[in-house]
Amino acid sequence: MRVLTLCGSIRAHTSQHDAVMELAHTKGHISEFIRKGKSLIRAGLTLSNSEILAAATMKGVYSKGADIDYVPLVVLFHHKEESVLDLRFRLRKESAVDELAYIDTLTIVKEKLDELYTKIAKADGVILSTPVYFGDRSSVANKFLQVTARKNLLQDKIFGVASVGAKRNGGQETCNIYSMIETLNQGALVVGNGPPTSQYGGTAVGGNQGDVLEDELGLDTAFGVGMKVAHVSEMYSKEKHPTSQIRIRVDILVTMDTSERFLIKYLKDLTSRVAKTIPWVEFVFHELIDSTIYRCLGCTTCPVPPGGSEKTTKCTIKDPEDCLEKLRKSLRGSDCAIIAGLNILDYEKIIYRYQVLTERMRYIRRSNFELTDLLITGLCYNQFGAGINSIHSIKTLTSYIRHNTTFYKPIDIFEYKGRILNDGRNSLLELCNAARRMKAGKQGIPRPESPYVAYGYSGDI
Repeated sequence: MRVLTLCGSIRAHTSQHDAVMELAHTKGHISEFIRKGKSLIRAGLTLSNSEILAAATMKGVYSKGADIDYVPLVVLFHHKEESVLDLRFRLRKESAVDELAYIDTLTIVKEKLDELYTKIAKADGVILSTPVYFGDRSSVANKFLQVTARKNLLQDKIFGVASVGAKRNGGQETCNIYSMIETLNQGALVVGNGPPTSQYGGTAVGGNQGDVLEDELGLDTAFGVGMKVAHVSEMYSKEKHPTSQIRIRVDILVTMDTSERFLIKYLKDLTSRVAKTIPWVEFVFHELIDSTIYRCLGCTTCPVPPGGSEKTTKCTIKDPEDCLEKLRKSLRGSDCAIIAGLNILDYEKIIYRYQVLTERMRYIRRSNFELTDLLITGLCYNQFGAGINSIHSIKTLTSYIRHNTTFYKPIDIFEYKGRILNDGRNSLLELCNAARRMKAGKQGIPRPESPYVAYGYSGDI
């Protein structure tokens, strides 16, 4: 198992490579990592915050026993000495065919790029560490994702991201989410940073060089990215393949629909066609518009700890009409979950359950991340011109990756004037094959402990 870490700092340099790797190999608690980093800086090394963050992710990878490769992206992409327009004119005149040579103001070091291709091909997982620029990534980090998109390099890779900004609300989360969305669309499987916070990857604070070493919590989230990428990479490793005996169950949560059951009818037809192609899959539907889901009470006991005859935690809402406990039990036995939504022109017909479901799911998250390692994605039926639920798949990613899950490329179905342009069949087939591969890989790998810690709260919750 191998993980490739890439640093998107424009201050990174090959002369810092040994120091970054020495820091990554620091043993013990994250406090030892901080102590080591400060000693390197006192010795005269000018490590950038993103290099330090990259080292923290690699420390997490090493803790899981994985091999690592490290590349500072600035050595691949240099500033051009001529304008983009002049360069395009010259390259066209010379019959250049590689668009990568002039898509922006950065030029590519060909030999280094070939080395990068080789390292990505060998890697099971990929981690990107980057500084934040106005809620987005650096130019060299962006160039990397342009290269991977054009060359289809991230297909079936496990991807995680860590970013550092000058202040706590400095755009780290948007930076990470943008990269997650783009790599999902490139075929990668995306993970966050795992427990105890289980959010959108590493999010650290540091303005001046080395300041990130004062942010222990931020460095710990980067460490978590490395652990999570390595763990899921081990399960999804290309050396492991499903056998013909492995069956999977896919739970489809229909979180919105019309009273005429527009979406459920379409999905049942779609899944029946898919099941004829791959008979080893079972689809289980949860038609939530027919179910009662009470809104969260915002109580101070979430979840209720086990006691007496109870074996597991529960929500304080115990009305038998409430469907959350039944849904929870189903998801705990699932191999894959799809959060289905509807984006149609006649939006007033839509009956919603998505928001109240997501709100109530927090007690499942707080039950030590019961959905850990579940493969999950969003699905949305879209009519062209509709906009009320156009970001359903993005909302699904940002909400449900916080359950310590693994996210797969969303399934988007498109209809234009009554004609289906993309019916979702191929995407659903790919998802089922990924879920089967993941289930095969889980065999023999113990589920990691996933303790929930109530950051941001005081007292008992």
